[in-house]
Amino acid sequence: MKIISTVFLLVFFQIIGFAQLQEINSPIKNFDALWNKFDERYANFDLKQVDWDKIYKTYRPLIDEQTTNQELFEVCCTMLQELKDGHVRIEPDFEESDIECGPPYEFQLELEFDTAEKQKAFEAVIEKELSNQGFSSSTSPTITEATNFQARVSNDFAYLRLDEMTEAITFGKFKKTLDNAILSFQKKKGLIIDLRFNGGGFDYIGYILASRFVPKNKTIGHYERKRIKGENTYTPMKYKEVKSKGTYQFTKPIVILMSDYTASAAEVFILLMRELPNVTLIGDRTEGIFSDMYEFKLPNKWQVSLSHQQYFSSTKENFEGKGISPDIKVLNTNNDIQNQEDAVLQTAINYLKK
Repeated sequence: MKIISTVFLLVFFQIIGFAQLQEINSPIKNFDALWNKFDERYANFDLKQVDWDKIYKTYRPLIDEQTTNQELFEVCCTMLQELKDGHVRIEPDFEESDIECGPPYEFQLELEFDTAEKQKAFEAVIEKELSNQGFSSSTSPTITEATNFQARVSNDFAYLRLDEMTEAITFGKFKKTLDNAILSFQKKKGLIIDLRFNGGGFDYIGYILASRFVPKNKTIGHYERKRIKGENTYTPMKYKEVKSKGTYQFTKPIVILMSDYTASAAEVFILLMRELPNVTLIGDRTEGIFSDMYEFKLPNKWQVSLSHQQYFSSTKENFEGKGISPDIKVLNTNNDIQNQEDAVLQTAINYLKK
């Protein structure tokens, strides 16, 4: 009887999901609301070389009053892909796993390690590489599983890994954990900061992290501005300054590992850190999405986000859409798994040894 009930519920929810997909809910109204909000708020049409009026003329004829939810989502998603912006998202109120609308581009890191098995195997390679190089196991307490904060030391060097900048609620815990790590690094000759798997989060976490590497009485920073609603102009440039903070700082040679998956708040951190003369970037170009995400809902309650800001370096260089280039380019590949080697990490260690 229990098995019959489970099968009934599964079929029931599949029917409900299909009904939602085929439902018709003011498609023209919702499409126009989506296009208009981007027309008013999106900050990077010129930078992306996208003619938004032309985009409307291309995609609007694909919508009529009989367009289903599924068809509307596919058209809207495909239209937004024209922006090639990882901070542009549309999330319907139904399960879209079977709908034909993938990401606007693929990451080199994910292309190389495109299955859970490969990713797990590569994690084992990283662990082996750290062990072979004499690094201890991570002694830092777990902040969250997704954050994956790892602080390790060898005889000569230190290693810090952070996979997300997402500790909005537990700033105090993050600061304490970070400061304990920086204290343990003090006698080491160099530091590796591994952000290859960091897709971003909150800029504030990046500011806290960067402040532990700024020498006393020094500052680093970046500029930002917002698009003015409905106008092709922006607010005045605002300088975001990061001062030296914490009981201890680490100001010896630092290598930051990055990939094309390194994004958002992690990129803002790198934007700051690249100002310091003792910092070297190794790996692949970052993704190139810096703006905060402006979120809104369509009349049908679908959730959407867009980029309404522009970020600039201290010299007012904009890396949106192109990412920050490494000083030394090295890519991990499937051969790394086969050879049980982490080429990027090896390059960083060899660089610090020199």
